Amino acid sequence: MLRALETCLYADDLALAEPFYTEVLGLTLHSRVPGRHLFYRLQGSMLLIFNPAASVQAGEVPSHGGTAGGHACLAIARDQTDAWEARLKSHGLEVTRYAWGDRGESLYFHDPAGNVLELAPASIWGILDA
Repeated sequence: MLRALETCLYADDLALAEPFYTEVLGLTLHSRVPGRHLFYRLQGSMLLIFNPAASVQAGEVPSHGGTAGGHACLAIARDQTDAWEARLKSHGLEVTRYAWGDRGESLYFHDPAGNVLELAPASIWGILDA
């Protein structure tokens, strides 16, 4: 079975995106190329944030074209939903909470570039939490 190794989102202003992903979400920065990308290590995969204008330019790696306005869902433990909602709101984010019946709840919010982010337990997809 395949699994996602990388998830890509796009942000025109990486200087604004970096503190959001590092401080608000608490992700570990793996590497950065100023003006081009931020790479974050997740559990078992990577989250790549590209500047769309810079990432379409030819370089050592194939181009990654795209625009802001994407979506990514990051897994959280089911019992951490309330704590994450409080944390996000404490950073001034508008959070929408959605219940998936007895499978758990998702928290939806936007990053500074307008990407829609979601935090949810894997149980929303019938996957047991690791």
